[in-house]
Amino acid sequence: MKLTKRRSKRLNKLQEEHAYLDKKVKQLTKDRLKDRSTESKEVLSRLKRSKLMIKDAIARAKAILTK
Repeated sequence: MKLTKRRSKRLNKLQEEHAYLDKKVKQLTKDRLKDRSTESKEVLSRLKRSKLMIKDAIARAKAILTK
């Protein structure tokens, strides 16, 4: 029970972080309409990669919890 609770807390934390990154990506994508610098592109790409890694971690955590 305790192990499952800890895993679900980790899952919740990952989901919150994913939601935060989703908001930031949407905001930066909107800002990219005005700012087309390479720096803003790199930041956006980095955030998207982080978001994808967290999405994969969420999928792994859900798979473990459903076992």
